[in-house]
Amino acid sequence: MRNVYFDLTREFNARGRIAILTSGQAAVFYRTAIMSKDGDWILAESAEACERILEVLAAHNARYRPGAPLDIRWLGGGWSSHFEFPDEAGRRIRCDFMTRPPRLDAAVARGYFDGPAEPGRLEVVGLEDLILMKRTQRLKDYAVIGELARLLPPEREILFTTDPDRILELVPAHGADVARLPVQVARTEATREDVAIALTRETLALQEADAHRLRVYQRAGKAYLEHLRASGITGLPLAEAHPRMLRLAEEWLPPHPPPPAEEATRGTPE
Repeated sequence: MRNVYFDLTREFNARGRIAILTSGQAAVFYRTAIMSKDGDWILAESAEACERILEVLAAHNARYRPGAPLDIRWLGGGWSSHFEFPDEAGRRIRCDFMTRPPRLDAAVARGYFDGPAEPGRLEVVGLEDLILMKRTQRLKDYAVIGELARLLPPEREILFTTDPDRILELVPAHGADVARLPVQVARTEATREDVAIALTRETLALQEADAHRLRVYQRAGKAYLEHLRASGITGLPLAEAHPRMLRLAEEWLPPHPPPPAEEATRGTPE
């Protein structure tokens, strides 16, 4: 069976590289996952890229899902845009776009669009960047990270693996200059349990950092999403929905939410 998200990636990039497949479908590409329920792309941060994506999605009769409009004013602030459409088999195809992926430096994201495209190449995010993006709240993502890390050279795998056994195996040859806590624990002749506990602490810290980041956006977008859900815009064809999404966002959605440190000092809104 053809992968509709791989096909969409090729369709988005048919006139030039503007969309890089990432997240769950990238894990499928690297064969560390069998399937993923939706598609996520890093998008070139340009009005032309947004127009091309809207053109392709409109041809598939896509509709907006709740999220930011596909416009660089909001994408450049870290928001994401969400769409869906039914395919020929009646499956719900979900498509999500961002230009500023979490935990990935903006310059690294921009770098995916530098230089000439390779003919026939499926545009997919690199392994280490995918690992960084997978450091989410979801515990299941850390098992995927462990599998992705195995595809790296050992001196890089030790920086990312979530498998305590792999850390213990890699430490003698590759752990000397690694500052990562689970590696440092493994260098002290600790037990497997000690390394596993250090990995758990590391994972909890990463999960909380992602949860905090999302809380910033959830609070900043609360009023906008309430108005969006009441508006009926998400049920409209894209040609009609998009300008209405823009007007609603201009009124209710801040392009750049307050940074996490600033937001944390304000307390929880009533």
